[in-house]
Amino acid sequence: MTRWLRLSSLSLVFALMGGGIGYLLLPERAPQAAGVPRVRVRGRPVALSGDPHAQALELARSYLREHITIVAEERSLDRTRESLGARVDVHLLEHLLRAAADPSSALVRHHAALARGPIELPLPVRLEGSVALPLLTQLKEEVDHLSVDARIDVEQRRVIPERRGTFLDVFGTMGQLDAALVSGRIRVEAALEHTDPTTTSEQLRDVEMSAVVGWFQTNYNANEDHRDRTYNLHLAASRVNGYVWMPGVVLDFNAIVGDRSEANGFRMATVISAGELIDGVGGGVCQIAGSLHAASFFAGMEVLDRTPHSRPSGYIKMGLDATVVYPSINLRLRNTLPFPVVVHTRLNNGLARIELLGARRSREVTFIRKVMPRVDRFEEREVPDANLPVGTRVLTQRGIPGFRITRYRIIRDGDQAVRERWLDAYPPTVQVWHVGTGSALGAVVPRQDDHPEYTADQYLALTQPLESDDIQEVRRPGFCGTAGWMVHQGLTRALPTTTVAAMSSAAAARAALAGGCVGPRCAPPRAGAVVRPGAR
Repeated sequence: MTRWLRLSSLSLVFALMGGGIGYLLLPERAPQAAGVPRVRVRGRPVALSGDPHAQALELARSYLREHITIVAEERSLDRTRESLGARVDVHLLEHLLRAAADPSSALVRHHAALARGPIELPLPVRLEGSVALPLLTQLKEEVDHLSVDARIDVEQRRVIPERRGTFLDVFGTMGQLDAALVSGRIRVEAALEHTDPTTTSEQLRDVEMSAVVGWFQTNYNANEDHRDRTYNLHLAASRVNGYVWMPGVVLDFNAIVGDRSEANGFRMATVISAGELIDGVGGGVCQIAGSLHAASFFAGMEVLDRTPHSRPSGYIKMGLDATVVYPSINLRLRNTLPFPVVVHTRLNNGLARIELLGARRSREVTFIRKVMPRVDRFEEREVPDANLPVGTRVLTQRGIPGFRITRYRIIRDGDQAVRERWLDAYPPTVQVWHVGTGSALGAVVPRQDDHPEYTADQYLALTQPLESDDIQEVRRPGFCGTAGWMVHQGLTRALPTTTVAAMSSAAAARAALAGGCVGPRCAPPRAGAVVRPGAR
């Protein structure tokens, strides 16, 4: 049985070498007076003396200690063969060495019958996939990237070259590694797939940027308390800045900006989710999406995919906003102009401005919005809070009624005019109170909602004329455009108007015990105070 296993192992090895194995089927003959030929393993001479097991073990260790490099464009993975998953069958290698040292063995007799020169023994090596797979998967994470279109540095007026997309085929690379282990190569070219960009440097050579074909700007809070949201604004703006929008091409916001994750560079900041303000990764990106949508709206671009927020935003008027959630909710716009347009973003001192630059401006665009008379009442929710003393109420989220609006766009180009119409719905935002259930000792006041009452002009018309870099505005406050309209409409009770955000927790708790309310609008306005409607 042992002899049969030995012959089977040798048959397998020589089959892998591509050599004939017919000699293994010959009957045993008496030993012939043939000298033992020279032997090489992986092209290196091996002296057949001493303990074959020790020799096999040393050959295996020497082989496994050597480094091998997997190259994937600019990235590489350099490891010892052993750490990449190479394994040597020391037992089989020992049998090969014993056979090569025995003049009567079938191996030596077959070699003597076929050719002269040294016997080339293979190294019986295999790849352990469970070891190689995690390393190649990590390399894939470093290598993979989507294709990037050529862009224009608007400030420097230079073209930033395109980059083709690259994706590492893990199992194809594992096959390349396996072949390299057998052949002894120390450099492996990873199996890569490529995707070409849509826009190349050659296409951007003659792009003109002499005119602003559409623009919009929004305000953001640039103080230290909002630094992470400001960071996200700048990051998202940098991704779209310099994007060259070719005629007829669809601008895909999610594809350009990418996943809103910490791995993609974004930070935690306030986001709107189901009508409520919560912390989430990428808070602030929607402001760039909304500003880009508005700029494109006033440039007359085709709006293919745009979703309003689940509550009105303070930085942009209802009807011009756009919410984006990667990858499910997107902003997609088509360039309907006969020439390329370059997206130019500028953020500074709390002002985010997006301009679309092209060869010329020929369109005058008007945005019209009408708020329907019926609004939906918001609910009020009370949340028990043991950190507040009994009798205390803290307004942590101000309620906003649900709006339905009709919006229009009128595009005038020469002697032609096109009118478009859409309907938007903004569901009501629940009003949330934290109600104290604890004691005054050690009270902690939660973060209060400092947003003012939401007001919106019932009728609003905005026009970007051809002759000036300005917006002409016509507004009629109507039933919802003046401060106090919610009380007048019977949507809520009157709330005082002074915030206690600057008070200490203990002082706030004492004030709460005295007045029963903590939060914005929790005391009547002081004499001489000016109330601004802040219509949107």
